[in-house]
Amino acid sequence: MIPYGLTPEGFNTPRLANVKQFLEDDFIASFGDINTDPQSVTGQIIGIFAKVFADLWENLEDVYFSQYPNSASGVSLDNVVQLNGISRLPATQTSVTATASGLEGTFIPQNSLASVPSNNSTFYALTGGTISASTADIVKIQVNSLATNVYTVLLDAVPYIYSRPVITFSNVGAIFVAGNSIVVTINGVQLTPISYAVSSNATLAAIASAIQAFGSGLFCTAVVTNPNIITISTLLGFSVVINPISINGGATQASYVVSFLAPSTNNEVTSNLVAVINAGTPEWLAVDNMDGTLTINANVVSVPFSAAAGINLSIIYIASPIVFNAQQYGVIPLPIGTLTNIITPIAGWNSITNLIAGNTGTLEETDAQLRIRRQNSIKLLGNATVEAITAKLLQNVPGVTSAIVFENTSLQETPTIIIFPGQFQSGDLITVTYDSTNFSVSFLTNQATTMALIVAQFLLIPSVSSASYGGSGNQTITVNTNIANILEVISAVTSVSLMTAAITGGRPPKSFEAVVEGGTDQAVAEQIWLSKPAGIETFGNVNNGNGITIVDSQGNNQIIFFSRPSEVYIWIQVALTLYPEETFPSNGLQDVAIAILNYGQSLGVGVDVLLQRVLAQIFIVPGIASGSMTMAATFSIINSPSFSSSDISIAESQISVWDISRINVTVV
Repeated sequence: MIPYGLTPEGFNTPRLANVKQFLEDDFIASFGDINTDPQSVTGQIIGIFAKVFADLWENLEDVYFSQYPNSASGVSLDNVVQLNGISRLPATQTSVTATASGLEGTFIPQNSLASVPSNNSTFYALTGGTISASTADIVKIQVNSLATNVYTVLLDAVPYIYSRPVITFSNVGAIFVAGNSIVVTINGVQLTPISYAVSSNATLAAIASAIQAFGSGLFCTAVVTNPNIITISTLLGFSVVINPISINGGATQASYVVSFLAPSTNNEVTSNLVAVINAGTPEWLAVDNMDGTLTINANVVSVPFSAAAGINLSIIYIASPIVFNAQQYGVIPLPIGTLTNIITPIAGWNSITNLIAGNTGTLEETDAQLRIRRQNSIKLLGNATVEAITAKLLQNVPGVTSAIVFENTSLQETPTIIIFPGQFQSGDLITVTYDSTNFSVSFLTNQATTMALIVAQFLLIPSVSSASYGGSGNQTITVNTNIANILEVISAVTSVSLMTAAITGGRPPKSFEAVVEGGTDQAVAEQIWLSKPAGIETFGNVNNGNGITIVDSQGNNQIIFFSRPSEVYIWIQVALTLYPEETFPSNGLQDVAIAILNYGQSLGVGVDVLLQRVLAQIFIVPGIASGSMTMAATFSIINSPSFSSSDISIAESQISVWDISRINVTVV
């Protein structure tokens, strides 16, 4: 007899026919030669019990297989994967840092509601917040009047000023006399002392010349009006503060007064303040509205700034960032500028919008996805290997969505490869940052000539042994270093074409580089320290190549290096042909966009975007016969996409970034 139940070969389950035969044999053995035909009374009884026992056997089989991750499902799979220290990822909500505008000090309580008018998706304020110039992501400042004073805008307590200073000297006799030594301090920099020269007027001219020469003549102009006045005008993007002027020596010393000329127009004030603000910081961007007002926007919506306006200026518009979550869990797309309807009326809350697309929510992790993640988690049991470091970054660091580790096992630094994604344009300034310094090259004639200029700059660096350019479109530079020398190229960007080069390689001897998307810098650095091999260097571009400092178990500071991938923004255009024998859903266009988005967001660091694999996602939605697709990649959201039917290569230091607002689906 074939053994059933738990056997050395696994669980062997008798089927209904087998169970029925067992019962018939047992009945005959117990009651003799009886009629077991299905139509007989005994046969009917055997049939009833056979079905019950067969179901019990199948339930036992299910229980047996529920103990193994490849066959368990549902709650049983949840229980099994807990043995590996993981659990099923729950559904998440779409979240966005929205921009709420209104009156200074307006408080928006937690759970205040706003919605998307086009589909009535409702969002609630996660923690609440206050509309305030001290925590703003947008402010608008107005010039109230033209006056003889300094115009000042304070951003995060840093002053940005525009003024037209006038220095007026006075004395009982001649303004300057023999033996005088005049020391002017401008913007905190003490200029070379000016000695009395020939006459008072000549000395006044010498002072003005020294002021104008400050900054190699690119800073300001200084005009003399004899016998005692110097009028200073700053160039666009600069400001001037006259610090104390000391006058020593001679029979008498002149005194001085600093006053200011009134600007000619309101736009003179705004244009100069905008230039000064934009020259001074990367955290925000000022825009001249050309109507006597300027608007200051945070570069990152979730990182607010404080703003204050000086005399003759006033803040007339304030918007502050507040986090809103969708009320429903799951995939609820939120394109830029769609969260605009206020549901909860609050006095002083005037408007809401989202300047960035929402972080789209997810459905609960499926059994198939959980099995794959559980398989990857097994690598966590190791340590100090590429696979173990990768697994621990993915599993142990909250917020990490993708990670890949590269190693250099040789005794020579790997070549640095710099790949520009396109052709330079006229007016481009190409800035390369390396080893905490940089050089810049201006576009000259064509791509090859400009690349040759960049290569020539690399060859001036002592640690560089060779450098060359080539590749498709002359867009790639390869840099090699001398043995025992290290060169870290951190970034290469262009000013007009707005390109960011992909930089790979450059890893020191016996080192590894983790390229990580998501998670805080500190958490990533601490996990790398816990799992890295002893005596092996870390490498990367985080914190502009300066690394992240962590404190080890001995209380010593350790600097950990890793890299953040540069973002490649993906654009999709899809034209669908429908299949008339199936029903295309009423919201099918959005369903197709969501299917493409979900696939794209599953691609990690260094994974190419293959057109046919993206196109295959459209068939998740019924009613589609075929589709044609073009794709584009840009390195800034504001770049214009150039669509083609080609795959998109993603370098090992890059990651593709997807958003439903950049996926356009139509029906032909």
